[in-house]
Amino acid sequence: MESLVKFYNCVFMLGPDFITKGLLSGLCNVDKVGCGALAGTLDSVKNVLKEGRVNDAFALVRKYHDGIIAILYVNVYIAENYSLDNYVVEKIQQWVNNKQKLPSVESMLKTIRNHKPLNDLEKLFDFDGLYHRIRRLTNGNTHYNKLYYLWLNNNMIYNPNRIKELERLYECILNLFIFHFAYMYSLNPQYMMSGDNIDAFEFGEPLNDGWQKEVAAYVLKVFDEYVTTNRPDVANYMRNNTEMKL
Repeated sequence: MESLVKFYNCVFMLGPDFITKGLLSGLCNVDKVGCGALAGTLDSVKNVLKEGRVNDAFALVRKYHDGIIAILYVNVYIAENYSLDNYVVEKIQQWVNNKQKLPSVESMLKTIRNHKPLNDLEKLFDFDGLYHRIRRLTNGNTHYNKLYYLWLNNNMIYNPNRIKELERLYECILNLFIFHFAYMYSLNPQYMMSGDNIDAFEFGEPLNDGWQKEVAAYVLKVFDEYVTTNRPDVANYMRNNTEMKL
């Protein structure tokens, strides 16, 4: 949990300050702002787990999932609707201005999955199986769909399933993170760039050839630790399709 919180905070604090196209005001970069929020959600998961509130942790993982889908949807919708003739993507601008809601999670996920440039990536994720089960599990905990979920939030009793539930929680977070990481950086591979290199370039300092493809250390760390280790197929896709030095 701490490593993922640190990663998301690094994206917010150290990630390149590319302005999200299609917007005129209210938001500089949707991914940076979104990752700052996701860091907060995962930090909340960590804190409720310290108190033994496993059910609350699952409910917060649903919120984590919602945040991922919202951020990716905004990126995909802008990519599909932005043009020189449509310089401001009004639907997203209205959301930024707090005047319009985003569609349902189901609708947003459908848009993400149907984004043609990432068709090959979409095939690597079991959205109808694994990710549907994650959604159903976290929804169930949020709405107390079983009496069991009430017991799961009680830290004053012995629960023989506690370790098993913590392992399930870990798998949920891990798979959601890999989904977000792969899509975020496949949609915008330039976000992997080292901020130090960008700063050096802006100040006219000499840089090695290919510096634009060098990946920030905090990105490489989680890529190696979580994506390469757990989903080598996704890691290979990113290496072959982003042109970055992963």
